[in-house]
Amino acid sequence: MMNRVKPAKLNTGDEIRIIAPASAPDMIKLSRGISKLKKLGYKISVGKNIKKLNQRNDLAAPAKDRAEELMSAFKDDNVKAIFCARGGYGSIHILSLLDYDVIRDHPKIFMGYSDITALHLAINRNSNMITFHGPMVSSDVDDLSKPSIKDFMNLLGGKTNKLNIYEDRLIKYIIPGKAEGLSMGTNISLVASLLGTNYIPERSGKIFFIEDTDVTSGDIDRYFFSMKLAEIIEQFNGFVFGDFKAIFDKEEPMPSIEDVVQKFMNEINKPSLYGAPFGHGEEQMVVPLNAKVRISDEEPYMELLENVVD
Repeated sequence: MMNRVKPAKLNTGDEIRIIAPASAPDMIKLSRGISKLKKLGYKISVGKNIKKLNQRNDLAAPAKDRAEELMSAFKDDNVKAIFCARGGYGSIHILSLLDYDVIRDHPKIFMGYSDITALHLAINRNSNMITFHGPMVSSDVDDLSKPSIKDFMNLLGGKTNKLNIYEDRLIKYIIPGKAEGLSMGTNISLVASLLGTNYIPERSGKIFFIEDTDVTSGDIDRYFFSMKLAEIIEQFNGFVFGDFKAIFDKEEPMPSIEDVVQKFMNEINKPSLYGAPFGHGEEQMVVPLNAKVRISDEEPYMELLENVVD
C-alpha cells in the first residue's frame, strides 16, 4: 500500500486555482467569491473552462476539457491549492480521464463537496492523498464572509488542527462511544454510485462522514441497504452525519431521514453522531478526507489526530 500523501500548507499570498469539474458556476456569485478570497490575501487564477464558458447541458465543459483543467491545475507548480467553483453533477464523468500518479507527485490542497465527492473518493483511493470537503467559491459565497473562514484557512495553513466550527452547535449522538480511523465521505449517493468500481477507497477502519441533497428518506434507505447488501456498511468504525436537504412528498407518507439513519445505526451499533455542520445546510466545516480522526459522544465530538498539511 502506498503511503498517504499530504499537500503543502497554504500561505497568504499563495495562488489558488478555481476549477469547474462538474456543473457550470453562476459567474456573478463566482466573481463575489473570488473577490472575498482576494481580500483574504490570496492570489486567484481560474481554469480555462471558466474563462471559456464552453458549457454543455449545464456542465462546465465536455468531460475531456474538465479533466484537462483539473490536471493542469495539479501540474502547475505555482498553484498551491485547487478550489472547486461548484458541484452539481458530472464529476463522475472525468474519473477515468485523470492521471492519479501525476496528482500524487504534485500534491495540493483540493477542496469542494457535494458532487465533488466522486473526485475526493477517487483521489483518496488512487493517489492516497488527503483532500478537503469544504466550501465552494460560487455555491458558498456567504461562507467565505463568515468569521469561520479564518478557521478554515488556519487549518489549510497548518496553523491549527482544530475542527472548531461546530463548537457552538450541539451534536447529537445516535450510538454513544468513541472511534478512530481515516475519514471518508461525504455524499452518500456518490459513494453508493461508485460501489464496485476502482474509484472508491477501502472501507475497513474508516469513519464515514455522510450528507446529501435533494433526497427522500427512501433514497437514503436504498443507499444504506445497497451498502449493507454489498457487506460494506459494517466495515466502518464509526459514522458522522451532516446536513441533509430532504425532499418531502406530501402524497407519500415517509419516515424522516433521521428515523432511517437511526434504524440503520441501531442495527450496525457503531459510534455515530448526527447533525454536524457540513453538507447542504447553512454552515460548512472543513472535513479533511483520508485523514486520521477520532469521534466521540462528548466534546470534542470530532478531532484530527494528525497534521493534514505539510
